[in-house]
Amino acid sequence: MSKVTLSDDLNSYNSKALIRAKVKEVFSEFSAKIFELANEAEAIDSKKFEALSGFKSDFYNEYCSQLKGFFNSSTNPFGKRPVKNIYLTYKGKNYIFTQQGITEKAPVSIALYSGEIPFKETLHDVEKACLKLRFQQQ
Repeated sequence: MSKVTLSDDLNSYNSKALIRAKVKEVFSEFSAKIFELANEAEAIDSKKFEALSGFKSDFYNEYCSQLKGFFNSSTNPFGKRPVKNIYLTYKGKNYIFTQQGITEKAPVSIALYSGEIPFKETLHDVEKACLKLRFQQQ
C-alpha cells in the first residue's frame, strides 16, 4: 500500500499556473509518489495516477511535463527529433518514460524497465534532478 503522502488540499488547485507552481515546489514528493505507484502497478499513466492517488490527473501531467523538460535539454540539444522514451533511474530501479505521440499533450506513461538501456540512450537519475531542483529554489 502507498506510503508517500501528498497534501490533502491539492485537489483545490484549479488553475494550470497553481498546479505548475505546486508541482515545482514539491517535485521530490511527487517523484516519490509517482514512482511508488509505478512500482505497485508496474506502469502508471494519468488515469491510473488519479485512480490510485485520488489526486487530479493534471498533477501527473504537469509532473511529467516538468520531468521531461528537465531531462530533454540534455537529451535533445539540437531539437532534431522529439524524445519519445526517456530512461530513468529512481531509488535503484530503472523506469521508462514513454510519450505516446509527438505532441506536447500526448499521454505519458512511466513503467518499470528491466531490459538493457539502448547504447545511445542516457539513464537519467531522478533523485539527482530532485536535488538540483531543490538547490535552484533556495
